[in-house]
Amino acid sequence: MASDDVGFGLKDAPSTKVHWILTGWRVELLERPLWRAALRVETWPRTLDGFLSDRDFLIWNGDRLVARGSSRWVLMSTVTGRLTRVDAAIRAAYEPQLDDLSVFDGVSPANNGTTPEGTPAAFETTVGRRDIDTNHHVNNLHYLDYAVEALPEAVYGSLPSTVEISFRRQILLGTHIRCLYSLTADGKHQVEIQSESSGKTTHHAFIWFY
Repeated sequence: MASDDVGFGLKDAPSTKVHWILTGWRVELLERPLWRAALRVETWPRTLDGFLSDRDFLIWNGDRLVARGSSRWVLMSTVTGRLTRVDAAIRAAYEPQLDDLSVFDGVSPANNGTTPEGTPAAFETTVGRRDIDTNHHVNNLHYLDYAVEALPEAVYGSLPSTVEISFRRQILLGTHIRCLYSLTADGKHQVEIQSESSGKTTHHAFIWFY
């Protein structure tokens, strides 16, 4: 919605020839709002450099901060399908919104993940139409749904307050995926989403609960 307001949202892509792709996000729940609570969301672009933009969020229930989040986006050309640089026109459009305030001050995104050799699949499924968004690949929130299914019952029964995800490769309709659960050296509950075709493994995403 914030990008729509400045003329660089998805609705504007036919004329701007660019659109933003989400590559990862982190959210920390400080309080779980009750059903039908009236929430207020604040958001601002924190960085806008090269191909990348980081956007942060604060979510309020009245005067109480209930969640904070950060997301990373890359700018794509609709003509070439490749990364494209933020030009002067895009920077000028977002300039009034830019704020270097970081909700996770000094904490970098956990972009790297590895799954121990021999880790078994904890959950498997085939992607259906219900999972697909308007870009014809799996909607980013369904990655979280898959990961939750792979968590041990004890972890699911008492979910940590922070969730972080790093997207690696899109997932298309009909793909058979597997989710591998492991515990990292620093105590994070990690789920990797993979698929395999012709003996080649594709690494689609890493999700961490901590």
